[in-house]
Amino acid sequence: MKKIAVLSVLSLSLILSACGSTEDSKIAPVKSGKTIEDIHGVGVSNDGTTYVATHEGLFSTKNVGKTWSKVGQSSDDFMGFHLRSDGTMMTSGHPGQDSEYPNPMGILVSKDKGLSWKEVEYVGKIDFHLLTTYHHDPKIIYGLNQMGTGQYGAGIYKSLDGGEKWAKVEPKGLPGDLMKVYSLLVLPENKDTLLAGTENGVMISKDGGENWNVFDETRLITAMTLMPNGKDIIGYSINNMVSGVMISQDKGESWTSIGLDLGEDAASSISVNQKDGKQIAVSTFSTSLFETKDGGQKWDQIITTGKLK
Repeated sequence: MKKIAVLSVLSLSLILSACGSTEDSKIAPVKSGKTIEDIHGVGVSNDGTTYVATHEGLFSTKNVGKTWSKVGQSSDDFMGFHLRSDGTMMTSGHPGQDSEYPNPMGILVSKDKGLSWKEVEYVGKIDFHLLTTYHHDPKIIYGLNQMGTGQYGAGIYKSLDGGEKWAKVEPKGLPGDLMKVYSLLVLPENKDTLLAGTENGVMISKDGGENWNVFDETRLITAMTLMPNGKDIIGYSINNMVSGVMISQDKGESWTSIGLDLGEDAASSISVNQKDGKQIAVSTFSTSLFETKDGGQKWDQIITTGKLK
């Protein structure tokens, strides 16, 4: 696969209104040309707002990058950022300067679009680099702890109740170095069936992440999620023939490209507006962000190597 070697060396707006509400005080406009460090996740909400989770908190745009806002008062390093199908945001990561959280932050959730965050579990214990949920019941959560040690060692962690209680799974069959797992998705037909994009190809588990087998060794999926119908998979696929954002209507057996070949770069996360499947946002390992509002016919680059428009 032509880009796996490249990937292995990669370290894998809201406009402020005139009224003076509490919510408005937590949404601050950002000057054009600001440079951000790292994009750890992207989420497109049902109202069309695109959020990017970064090394210094959460930013948003509602007009394809023409204007940007800083969301909330946190400047924490948001790793594993995930926008659930019910609109709840989840994240993990590391505290920023003057943060109220210990390091690592464990699981945090926001039900007000990133304005405030609530501690859930593993606070001060785990930094999840990948978080994903079951589309039809987003209280079912899988988290990938890639670099843990001791009691909270590397592995897959699973919760059935929104993150209050967890069970650790020792995944057999995945790469021994879990940093070589780039994406994780719960398939729609069963909460215990998962796909993982790894440097060894696409792998599948049918028992909640305990045992994994090769599903498609011809391609690497660096980011994936579900389309609004809760059935089709959309992801960034790389193989020897073609690369780009692709959609699978048969649970990953075959893929159809909708463009955005990133060359030597690749997608690090992908999100779709669950009320408008034509709005798709894709972040990349080089800290760039692309968005389409017409299902992939036209892609706009709205962050370029960390620089906002």
